[in-house]
Amino acid sequence: MSEPKFNKTLVRSIILGAASLLVAIFIFKRLSKKEDASDVKISFRSKLVNVEPFVGTAVPLTIEVNGRLKASERMELFAEVGGILQNRNFKAGTNFGAGQVIASIDQSEFLSQLKAQKSSFMGLISQSLPDLAIDYPKDYDKWKEFLAKLDPNAPLPSLPTIENQSVKQFLSGRNVISTYYQIQSQQERLRKYRIVSPYAGVLSETAIDPGTLVRIGQKLGTFVKLSGYELEAAVSKNDLKHLRVGNKVKLHSDELNKDYTGVVTRINDIINPSTQQISVFLTVNGEELREGVYLQAKIDGGTSNNAMQVNRKLLVEGSGIYCVLPDSTLHLQPIEVLNFSAEKAVITGVPANMQIAKEPISGAFEGMKVIPALATKAQ
Repeated sequence: MSEPKFNKTLVRSIILGAASLLVAIFIFKRLSKKEDASDVKISFRSKLVNVEPFVGTAVPLTIEVNGRLKASERMELFAEVGGILQNRNFKAGTNFGAGQVIASIDQSEFLSQLKAQKSSFMGLISQSLPDLAIDYPKDYDKWKEFLAKLDPNAPLPSLPTIENQSVKQFLSGRNVISTYYQIQSQQERLRKYRIVSPYAGVLSETAIDPGTLVRIGQKLGTFVKLSGYELEAAVSKNDLKHLRVGNKVKLHSDELNKDYTGVVTRINDIINPSTQQISVFLTVNGEELREGVYLQAKIDGGTSNNAMQVNRKLLVEGSGIYCVLPDSTLHLQPIEVLNFSAEKAVITGVPANMQIAKEPISGAFEGMKVIPALATKAQ
């Protein structure tokens, strides 16, 4: 009676074991399929990399800069004398030709004082003539002639030549010579009541209105030349070696939709400590140009041999680029960067025909295994 019971237990165990085995096989196959599906992804050690051979050629170097124009010649106007500003056309935007009066300050009071000084000087000479006639008859005639030329409304004539030392001492004792030079100094000061334009230009700004009292040392405004403008551009020390005074410059204005040609006129010798850049000054002319116009400039920096232009994103810390060696490993090749533009860089220092990466490689490192795209196409 116990034997059938034993057989039932054995059969049950066999069935359970077989079921467990089938379940295990099913799970294994399911996991294997997921693993196979993930196998299509390339691991980081066999990443596909697009490459191209380094081919050194003659590459023109163009330095791109931009900035706003400033007048090449400008004057900050300050008053050296005081008085009421008289001319009504002293307003921003007013044009003046060369030799025209930009600012006129009331000089009536000072002019009256100057005339009074000249009249007193004439009296001083008149008082000295009788003594000159007695003591120095040889010098009498020329001083009499000098007195005849004196006019309170006219500039002082030239002082007669004094050859006799005794005559010089006599006239100095009478304060003739000192008074002459005092009046001459006042005549020079009289000119400061008129500010005359040295060239054709425009008042770009004014700090005082006509009819207002002007104080000594007060700023009146700014006067700029109508023709000839400068653009101050900041370039890197690396670009500086390609620049020379006289280099041609191509400039473009998006606002005016027009191209211009300029010249490098000055290069600063001092490096800006905050930006580590150097100022280069470009001169440009054009009827439509005005101070403040924004221009983009391309400076011809010459040509570099055995160089190649690449995407600047490929540069590693600005001094290297990843190349692919024959054994399909990455190598960080030291390079020299000759020139930068907005998106490109001109480089040299790579052996001819060495395969260089055409696009940035994520997670790249020295010795990393890759699959060069050109090698794949060749097979």
